[in-house]
Amino acid sequence: MKTTEKALQAVGASSKWRRARRPEQKQVRKEAILSAARDLVDTEGVERTTLSAIARRANLSKANCYRYFENREAILLQVVLEETSEWTGAIVDGLARLTGNGNVEVVSELLVRETLERPRLCELVSSMWTVLEQNVSEKVLADFKLEFRKTASQWTTILTEVLPSLSEDQAKQFSRFFLLFIASAWPASKLSPVMEKLMMREEFAGMKMDLETTLYTHSLTLLKGLLTS
Repeated sequence: MKTTEKALQAVGASSKWRRARRPEQKQVRKEAILSAARDLVDTEGVERTTLSAIARRANLSKANCYRYFENREAILLQVVLEETSEWTGAIVDGLARLTGNGNVEVVSELLVRETLERPRLCELVSSMWTVLEQNVSEKVLADFKLEFRKTASQWTTILTEVLPSLSEDQAKQFSRFFLLFIASAWPASKLSPVMEKLMMREEFAGMKMDLETTLYTHSLTLLKGLLTS
């Protein structure tokens, strides 16, 4: 178990925080905020993950949250970086076993599998450009974009080793388009109860989107198109 997780358990949900003075105390406080944000994204979605809700879940005041992050978007962008790092690590490990394989079907299966195993990442990416990046300072946004690009480039580099005919620029294009498609396909796959009922009617048969199949088809088509361009 991580040190911060042990510290959080030691504090207890009903305990009142004392002012954090030492670096390790500040790190525990920061992790409490991020942990609360992760839990809320999982259960409530990005829209309902407000700063007030994060503060309540972390057993902090909103004022205390502002000591560590400028707003809730900054908090969620940090969660995006964490999720992207984990996702990238899994993809890099998987691609490393396919070096020189050249099989776009296997590559697409790997990407889709590792993506759908991380619904929190999909939820955040679907709001990243339209919401989260729209209400933060230039410094926060610059730091985020640089770190995000650095992390994402790890799997685009190894992708060219698996698919030798794919150039570095093409791999970057694929990464960008794949993320953009996740951002649109994820919310489209989350049907309301009314829409679920509608999709059961005969005249709407076949219109319900299967997210896994759709992402796989998109990935495969995109890779084949780039390889033949």
